[in-house]
Amino acid sequence: MIAYQELMEHVVREGNATDNDEGRRALEAVTGALARHTTPDTRKRLRAEFPAALRDHIPAQPSAPALETTGALSEEVAQEVGCPEEKGVRLVGAVLTGIRWSDPRLADDLASQLPDELAQWAHDPEGARGRADTGVSGSPSRLDESTLERAMERLPAWRGDTGGLTRDVDLPGDRVTPLLNQAEKAARRLGHSFEHYTTDSGVTFTVRTESIAAVTTRDIEMAERIDAAVATIGSGG
Repeated sequence: MIAYQELMEHVVREGNATDNDEGRRALEAVTGALARHTTPDTRKRLRAEFPAALRDHIPAQPSAPALETTGALSEEVAQEVGCPEEKGVRLVGAVLTGIRWSDPRLADDLASQLPDELAQWAHDPEGARGRADTGVSGSPSRLDESTLERAMERLPAWRGDTGGLTRDVDLPGDRVTPLLNQAEKAARRLGHSFEHYTTDSGVTFTVRTESIAAVTTRDIEMAERIDAAVATIGSGG
């Protein structure tokens, strides 16, 4: 049987949960979501192998069809946890890797019923981690189209798709270097990076994770920090 405390610690650590309360909500949300989208036999296995504290979140009957995209599951989880959807993806992945370490056969069963990316985290966490952006704590990071669209609702100045996001910033020439200094400082703190080039009217930023040629959760965080730097420098900070 999977130990609750070990699974909780794994989710807080690997899913970057803010605290044990968010980790608990993530465990409950992912447990319920997985059970709703899996077969009766899998739900029985979840009931048998999951800690008693999570069994009440496993419905006896299915209430949703099989999952077709990563975004569908992460959206459900994010709504229940109360976090951005891209963090929901990260938390789902953390739960799946925790299941893998504790019960590989159950993880394989779940993987057979999940979209490809999430299946990779349930089936082969190390291989999935190798596709993620450097510095992420072992959670799925690349965003599918629907997840990215919802994340970009918080990034109205950015444009692009799952292959990369770009923002043009217009500002006086003497403000470009202070802006880049702020953005680079934020990138070092985050452990990520961005691309940029100067223009006649300011600077253009691009965020993407080159190793997997995709936008990841870390790129969304980088874009948010660039926005914060723009706000500070644009106001004369």
